[in-house]
Formats: sequence, structure tokens, C-alpha cells
Amino acid sequence: MSEVWLKAAAAALFLTWISILLAMRKPGPGLPATLDPKKAFAAEEDPVEPEAVAAAPPYSFSKWEKLLGEEDGSCKFICENPRWEEAAEAYDVFAKSCEEKGIAFVGRERSDWISGRITAHFDDCRLMPLLWAENYHVHLVQGRSLFDLLREAAPFSIIIISVKDDGSQALNHDWQEKLCEVGVRSLTREHLRHSYINIIWKKYHNTYINLYEECSVGPLAKRYDQGDFINDFKFPMCLEVESAGYHAGNYSRIRIDGRHCSQNLRGMNIAVFDMMDSMAEGIYRVDTFITMYEDNAIYRAVPAEGEKNAS
Repeated sequence: MSEVWLKAAAAALFLTWISILLAMRKPGPGLPATLDPKKAFAAEEDPVEPEAVAAAPPYSFSKWEKLLGEEDGSCKFICENPRWEEAAEAYDVFAKSCEEKGIAFVGRERSDWISGRITAHFDDCRLMPLLWAENYHVHLVQGRSLFDLLREAAPFSIIIISVKDDGSQALNHDWQEKLCEVGVRSLTREHLRHSYINIIWKKYHNTYINLYEECSVGPLAKRYDQGDFINDFKFPMCLEVESAGYHAGNYSRIRIDGRHCSQNLRGMNIAVFDMMDSMAEGIYRVDTFITMYEDNAIYRAVPAEGEKNAS
């Protein structure tokens, strides 16, 4: 009897051990049995601190040099931009050129030049709200608009737009009508601080096809692998896009074949992928919370009476 009992006990222990092993293979509470990587990639990293941008365009004084070469002497004051520190050597050359032309720099942190009602040029659009509040007209001197950037993208390009913070408040009715022509249709001024993703296939010179466009209060994320189809379009690369408005995480990410192509700045972060050359041929940011013009646009602030001009 003891031998039979021992065999029965051993069999019971063996079955118990098998059941433990099987239980260990099951997913734990809250974890799905299968995890779709296309839906999960946004959660792989801390959304508050996106990765450094590998291809952010450096600051350039080329527009200033062009402007000063064409100027008729009306430019007497230029407001400093913190980004000038990114190009220290070029700044030294620019400063010397301005000194030779009798052009003075005024500090952005000081308001005496504003209260003195002088006319000044600047290339930091963040100054605009202050200038408008002080009854200045702001005029574009040199620079491309968001509409221009999308129009100038080559045919057979993919245009990727991801908003950080807010990308809507500069989109008045006139701009909304123009941007509809180039594929920006869902985002309006009513979507303050919303997340927004737009993936546009510029098929021909004037043909813009929305592959995906969405605006949301919450964060957005999309991923397409090389070879994925949307209707008749086949993705030639791996694309990952994320957008989070101010209250949804406040970040922007665009990855093309693993390369970071978003500057992660307020407004519309834009990457243009040339399908013919299989590369990102342009990385831009337009702070559409304030302006419709690219980062290196130059403006002139003119003191005025009456209604403020939000150029």
C-alpha cells in the first residue's frame, strides 16, 4: 500500500508542478495576451522629455545678410534673439557688419526701446504679443509662410505635421481657406492647445492627399511600417508620429526610419520626406500659436496709433 501511495503522491506533485509552469506563462493582470507594437510604441519612452533632434537646422544669419545688403538705410535697430548664441562665429561677423552700417542692437529683455517708440527689426516671433499690447504694428519683411512651405514641397513627397502645445491660434479664416488647398483641413482656431497629426501625400504639383489627419484633446500617435498601405498609397519608409497639446503632455515626435525629425517646439513641427530621394529633405517649425511664418522670418515693428496689426 505504501508503494502505491508514494506513486500517487509523486503523480500529484508532478501535476501540481506542471500547473505552476503553465500559470507562469499567462499574462499578469492588466497586460494583454498579445501587445500590438504599432499601438504601444508611444509608451516605450518618457513623453515629457523627447529625444534630442538629430537634424534640427542650425541658426543662420543668411536672411539678415540678404536684408542688410538690400536695405536703404531704414533699418536702425535690431532686437536681439537668444538663438544667436547657437552660431557664435557668425554672430560676431553679423555684429561687426551692423556696427559698420550704424545699426544698433536692443535687448529683448528691456522695454525702454518699446516705450521710446522706435522702429525695430526682429526675428523672434515671441516678441509679437508684447509689441501688439504696446500698440505696435508688426509687418513681415522677409520669410516664407506655412502655406509657402507646403506649396514648395516637391511632388511625390510626404509631408508630416505634428503639433506641440498649440498650433491653431494664428489660423484666422483667410489662412484656413488657403491651407485647405494644401491639405490642412481639420485644425481651426477653435482647437486651442489640441493635439494634431497630419500626414499628407503630395502626389502631384497641386494634388494633396490626406493619408491621416486628426485633431484631439488627448495625445495622438500613429505608426506605419515600410510597405504598409493606405488605400492606394504604399509607405516607402517606417514612420512614427506623436503629438500632444499643452494639456495632453506637451510634446511632438516625428521619426522617419528611426531618425528624429521634429524640433519639438511649440506650434507645427514639420518634416518633408522626398520619395524620389528617399530622405527627409526639410525639417521646419512654424509657431502657429503666434504667427504663420517660418522660424527665421524677419519682421519690422512700427509704433502706431489705433488698431493693432497682427501680421
